[in-house]
Amino acid sequence: MADAAFERTKSGIHPNPLFSYTLPAAYYYDPEIFDREKQEIWFKTWQLVGYQHELSEPGDYVTQDILGQKILVTRSKEGGLRAFYNVCMHRGHVLALGRGNRHIFTCPFHAWSYDANGTLKAAGNSENVAGFKLEDFSLSEIRVEQFLHMVFVNLDPHAEPLAPLVEDLKQDIVDNVPKFDQLKLGRTDPYNIDANWKFVPEQNECYHCPSLHPQAMGSEQAYMDPSFETTEHDYWTKHIVRTKRDVTSEQMPYEFRDDDDLKDVHIWFMWPNLIFLAHHGASNFKVTRVMPTGPETTFQTIDNFCINDPLTSWDIECMNTYRDVVLPQDIPAMEKQQLGVKCRGYKQGRLMCDAEVTWRTEHGTHFVDHMTWRALNGENY
Repeated sequence: MADAAFERTKSGIHPNPLFSYTLPAAYYYDPEIFDREKQEIWFKTWQLVGYQHELSEPGDYVTQDILGQKILVTRSKEGGLRAFYNVCMHRGHVLALGRGNRHIFTCPFHAWSYDANGTLKAAGNSENVAGFKLEDFSLSEIRVEQFLHMVFVNLDPHAEPLAPLVEDLKQDIVDNVPKFDQLKLGRTDPYNIDANWKFVPEQNECYHCPSLHPQAMGSEQAYMDPSFETTEHDYWTKHIVRTKRDVTSEQMPYEFRDDDDLKDVHIWFMWPNLIFLAHHGASNFKVTRVMPTGPETTFQTIDNFCINDPLTSWDIECMNTYRDVVLPQDIPAMEKQQLGVKCRGYKQGRLMCDAEVTWRTEHGTHFVDHMTWRALNGENY
């Protein structure tokens, strides 16, 4: 694009990726910015808290933590999902731990008891307390919705419903992942990353692939073509990496077995912290959940869903390749970024976005940066 057409905003962030810089360096380590992110991003967006298979029967429950906010999700006797702050309304004790099945939740501190609808059923000595009414102390309810096989909550009572935000995403996943409804959770891999949470979804670009992942892209023996097809939506992005069709089984860690196999790599990013991935080979689906534990630290889990139950040696090999080869290339790069952005000589970089949206463009990074900027600053560029 000609220099005369370039338009730089005061902040450097631009709604048009062709004109945009990266987020300023402080957005990756400043405690005050992180506190704003808690309020404007994490407490106002839809967050994954569990799966359908964990909450399939009346009485099933799961607990979750969203940056210190304790969450309890249950399946009521009537069959609906209910979500509450996981705290007893007496003196604030955490009500439940882990996951399981129960119809009554009894606080371990003073034995106040609640049903799966959050109603206080019993409070010892309440009959002797002036004006005490059980109905005044029901659990504080949180909005809950199901998307595909996942269960989400939103701490903001005024947030837009989830379903219309991800309707097209749901269809795209079902259309591209064979037998999606038959996939089973095979394994969960946890990771602690010494880097700001945004560095994880910002890697949704393949500008870095030949450098960090030469076994996959950029070398003669690589099993993927230089490709990264990007489409953007209001709440999510989609990326496709094409595999080479003429590589040998020795080169390709995920062989094509039958007509239900995925032929390419499909990656979806759902704002603000979920990455869904289906790699080439037997039908599969990875759910990467990214949660900050501080301004410069992140906890990441990858839930691996597979078509085979029990897992085959092939399934395990596929999961191990991602765990033992791909992520050990990605994570050190993010941790070195964390060290670098704190250097006094670095303030803000320029995103390498091109108008043709080629495989090297950083449109995916821009999506994360722009959504973050808007959440914290509105349209003030």
